[in-house]
Amino acid sequence: MKLLLTHRFFWPDTAPYALILRAIGDALVEDGHDVHVLSSMPSYRSETHPDETPPRETLGALQVRRIRVFGNEKRNPLCRLANVVLYCRALFITVLRLRPDVVTASTFPPVVAAWSASLAAQIVGARFVYHVQDIHPELSQFSGGRLGRGLPRRLLRWLDNQTLRRAETIVTLSEDMAKTLRARGLGPLAIAVINNPALETDGKTIAPPPELVKQAGTIRVIFAGNIGRFQNLPLLAEGVAQCFDAHPELELMFLGDGEALPDLKERWRIHPQVRFAPFLPFAQASALIEEADVGLVSLNPKIYKVAYPSKIATYQNLGLKILALVEPESQLARDLERRGGGAVPAAATPSAIAVALERLIAKPMMTPNSQHDQWASASWGAIVDVPRSNRQ
Repeated sequence: MKLLLTHRFFWPDTAPYALILRAIGDALVEDGHDVHVLSSMPSYRSETHPDETPPRETLGALQVRRIRVFGNEKRNPLCRLANVVLYCRALFITVLRLRPDVVTASTFPPVVAAWSASLAAQIVGARFVYHVQDIHPELSQFSGGRLGRGLPRRLLRWLDNQTLRRAETIVTLSEDMAKTLRARGLGPLAIAVINNPALETDGKTIAPPPELVKQAGTIRVIFAGNIGRFQNLPLLAEGVAQCFDAHPELELMFLGDGEALPDLKERWRIHPQVRFAPFLPFAQASALIEEADVGLVSLNPKIYKVAYPSKIATYQNLGLKILALVEPESQLARDLERRGGGAVPAAATPSAIAVALERLIAKPMMTPNSQHDQWASASWGAIVDVPRSNRQ
């Protein structure tokens, strides 16, 4: 079966989904499929990946095509908009030319990429799989973004509803996300709940900067990933800080960057028990995460309804205990309770966060979790092989 997997970012780019899509593609190749990938030239972190990546290459049996886009899009809204147009145009044309049996798309660029892929798939008679990493425009609505209000919200919802109706299968990361989509009132939707796999290095690790390595006797709690406006990180840091006096060996590390980083640095830069580490590719960051004692997850109120942090699987795979600042009624909280090795504060307050962290510090270290090894093959193999007309 000919499959086309699509996303703006793909290996060797450093966006988490770039690595996830590589794992999905490799697993589908092992199942005997003819797998093609459409992406852009490495652009998530252009300073990390110079323009040495070929526009076309074969990775094992994966046939990869990358289109050129403008750099500096994070600082230039016009470049960002132009890249959306360039990518969606290439995506639409590629589907028409390749005529695959199955097309997949995720949620970046939000709404329009999946809409373009689903329309082209409908034209050529291909099955479309919508891999929903976060739900738009509800994400903007819950976070107070401009796209979550008025005409932009209505337009994005209208386009995304068309995509949902065209989809042969809609893959979400949690039952909470599935419930949000069903609440749109579109009738029966073919939703499969499949969490993302843990990020892997394929054995090609790179030593992190020596000054970031955890010192002997230190208890390190780490937040690794996008330090963005959806993570409620100022509150999380205040809660962790309440444990500093009782635990002088405790260290809070933020690994990554994002919009919330300047405010966090202004508040905590000079504190001796708080460290800031720059963004690192996962091949480097994995060593820092693995040597930590507690992995931190944090979401603003209601965000659990439209997203599920993929770092949960990575933390568990590396043997970390997890402190998650999220509503207790969320699936994320239920998953941590069921699997053990995690804690959710009873309330979104610094004191409740401190109590939850104290419980985790007292627990023994977790055993690395290998349950994700067969994830991609077992889950996505079933998704692409079984049409909706044959599903129960």
